Amino acid sequence: MTTIFSNDLVGKKESVVDEILLLNPYQTPMINLLGFSNPVTSTTHTWYEDEMFATKSKVSAAVADKTSTAIKVAETEPFRDGSIVQVGEEHLLVTTIDEASKTLTVVRGYGGTTAAPIVKDAEIEFLFVRGEEGADARNSRYKARTKVQNMTQIFDDSVRVTDTAGAIAQYGIQNEYDYEKSKKQLELALQLEKALISGLHFDDGNHRQMRGIRNFIQTNVLDAQGASVHYDMINGISQKIYNTGGFSGGGHYALIVPSKQKVVMSSFNSVNVRIVQSETKRGHVVDHIVNDFGTFPIIMNDNLRSDELLFIDANRAFIRPLTGREFHHKHLGIKGDKTEGILVGEYTLEFRQEKAHARIKGLA
Repeated sequence: MTTIFSNDLVGKKESVVDEILLLNPYQTPMINLLGFSNPVTSTTHTWYEDEMFATKSKVSAAVADKTSTAIKVAETEPFRDGSIVQVGEEHLLVTTIDEASKTLTVVRGYGGTTAAPIVKDAEIEFLFVRGEEGADARNSRYKARTKVQNMTQIFDDSVRVTDTAGAIAQYGIQNEYDYEKSKKQLELALQLEKALISGLHFDDGNHRQMRGIRNFIQTNVLDAQGASVHYDMINGISQKIYNTGGFSGGGHYALIVPSKQKVVMSSFNSVNVRIVQSETKRGHVVDHIVNDFGTFPIIMNDNLRSDELLFIDANRAFIRPLTGREFHHKHLGIKGDKTEGILVGEYTLEFRQEKAHARIKGLA
């Protein structure tokens, strides 16, 4: 049957966002997990992230002399004049900081502790400042917020159905145009799903690509070097997230894994996994991991590489459309002996505090 559109429908936007969300979640699990968030107002989306001052560093040169008062460190950010720091069992009082040479001048064996030799790469931790009754106000310090950006990316496709194709009766298909439109929606959703995971920042003025999750995660990346995924490996990346403060705000964490790694995880022989099992069927499936840091669902997603997994906080990841550019369909009308339409959406990924997420790569 030929579909005829009135002039009022030609060029009018018809939202298909709800239809996109109702697509098969097994094909677009990341979209299903994150959903769509509030719109952005620029093709370059900018947000600012706050971060506490670091509290730990490393000693960059060994100190064999227990009386030496010069301690070289990898980073001076955690320390300030008048702070008490700890190396092993020894407390030290920081009196001055040389930023250029990254050297702390200290009083050894502070507070009755015993001075001891300090090895290279020993952890040195800021504990607290030494308070003094009646002292003047301490010099304040400020850590600037970090600016983070991502680009919006356009996803589009066309629907074109000849009047002949629309008129031919096909089993199970009432309207050929609507059928083709729904297929294109799934294809665009898959493109968005892959961009969210694998996208790389690109902008030449006319073409823009968003930065994806894999590229955002830079801090907590574990290279398995061909080893198989195992429970202790996941516990290890959980601890990395914990050490950077990722779990401090609660979060909604999930392990995103390809089917190859899901099969391996389902064979975990540990009391720290949650098993889904049917009395009438053989085998079992692991659907949650339980460790010292929480209980985390496992979501299978074959849009990942087969040798990786992602551990992300869905509360810190947002799929955001450009204002007025949510996925929509426009009828272009009847052109000759065919009917045409276009599907378009423009989206970006806002991925906050990349240190609160993790990735394992190079798995067997």
